[in-house]
Amino acid sequence: MVTLYRQPGDPWADEIEEALGKMVIAHEVEHVEDADALPEVISELPALHDDSEVVTGASALRSHLQTLRALMADWNRFQSDACYVEDDGSIC
Repeated sequence: MVTLYRQPGDPWADEIEEALGKMVIAHEVEHVEDADALPEVISELPALHDDSEVVTGASALRSHLQTLRALMADWNRFQSDACYVEDDGSIC
């Protein structure tokens, strides 16, 4: 499960939360108002906690969101009853 730790009123965190919602990926959002309430593994906000990995920093967060988008695209592609055509022309 992906958890977004964020501070209220942070536009960058709003963008991350919106991206997770658009992906329709299971996630939780933890609004943190007091840094003392953060888990020890998180040093800055916003942060994504994905399984055992903690992702912070704009570049790393953008990269991780892209990885999640690719994962969800594959998930949606192969988890339906629809037929598909591969790049090489083969079909299901």
